[in-house]
Amino acid sequence: MSNKSIGVAIAGLGFVGARAHVPAFRKIPGAEVVGVIGRPGGSSERVAKDLSEKYGFNYYLDYGAALDDSRVHAVVLAVPTPYHFEMATRAMSRGKHVLCEMPMATTIAQARKLERQALKEGVLLMPVLNFRFTPNFVKAKELIDQGAIGKPLAVTFKELIAARDLAAQWPLTSWAWDVRKSGGFPDFTLSVWSLDLVRWLFNTEIEDVHWLADYATVEGLDNFKGYQTMGLARLMNGMVGSFHYGSTVALGRGTSDLEVYGSNGRTLKANWNNSLVLIGENLEKQEWSFEEKGTRVWGHYQLDSYFIDCILHGMKPSFGPEDAIKAQMIAQKMVRRSPKT
Repeated sequence: MSNKSIGVAIAGLGFVGARAHVPAFRKIPGAEVVGVIGRPGGSSERVAKDLSEKYGFNYYLDYGAALDDSRVHAVVLAVPTPYHFEMATRAMSRGKHVLCEMPMATTIAQARKLERQALKEGVLLMPVLNFRFTPNFVKAKELIDQGAIGKPLAVTFKELIAARDLAAQWPLTSWAWDVRKSGGFPDFTLSVWSLDLVRWLFNTEIEDVHWLADYATVEGLDNFKGYQTMGLARLMNGMVGSFHYGSTVALGRGTSDLEVYGSNGRTLKANWNNSLVLIGENLEKQEWSFEEKGTRVWGHYQLDSYFIDCILHGMKPSFGPEDAIKAQMIAQKMVRRSPKT
C-alpha cells in the first residue's frame, strides 16, 4: 500500500472536524480528503456544502454512502461520543480504518468491542490522543527522559474553561450531560486526554485516583451547570499527581497548565500548547517557545499524519485502543462519585 494515497472521509463538522482534521488531512502527503460527512438540514449540511465548494471534494449527507465509496479507505470520527460505537463498527465492518475522537465509546465494554473488531477485520483503529503530539508536551517528555529534573516525583495538571464558552458548546440539555449517551459529564469527557498524557509522559499507569466534584448552577447562564472537579492520584512508578478540571471561570480565565516536580529540585512548567519552562536553583530558567500554527498547535496534524503513515507503511502504532480504554477507566471513577445534575 506504500505507493498509493489513503482516501479519507471526515464525519462531524464542528470545530475539531472542520477546523482541525479537514485542513490537516488536506496537507498530509499520502492522504486525500475524498469528502466530508454531515447531517441533513441545519448547520452541519451547510458546513459540508461550504467545505465541498471551497476545496473541491465530495460531501455526504448519508454515512452509508460514504462507506460505499471505494475511494474511502479511512474514516475520521469527529462526531459526539454517543455516535462513536455504531459508526466505528459500521466502518470497520466495511474494511475501513478508523481515527476516532475521545472518549472512544460511551462505555468500556463498547470500547473493548471496537478493539476486538479492529483486530478481527485487520484494520487500524486509532484514538485521537493528540496530547502525545502537542509540541510543548513532546519537549517535556524529551527532557524528562533525559533526566533534566532527576527522578520525577509529582505531577499536576489543570484545565479551566470559561463557563460561557462551555455553556455555548454543551448546554445542560446536550448529550454531554447525559451519562447514558456520553458516559459521564463534561469533566469526564474532557479529562481523558490529560490522563493519557500523564501515562505517556512517565511510561507508567495511574494506579488509583480519588475524585471530588462540585456541580453548581452558574449565575447569569440559563440551562447550565459548571463543574469544579479535582483528583488525587498515585502512579505505579511511585509518583503522586493531581488533576483539576473546572468550567465556572470567567471569560479570559481559561488555562491549561502542566507542572512536573523532580528529585533534583527542578520543575517543568508547560502552559497551553506553546510554552515550556525548566526552573532550577534561584529561579534560574530555561525557556522554550513553540510557534506552531494552524492544526499543529495541539498536535492534530502530527497525529493525523502518523495515522496515514501507519496505514501506508503497515507500521504498528505506538499507542492504540488500549491506551484510550485505560484513560477512560480512570475518568469513569469520577462519574461514579459525581452527584446527579
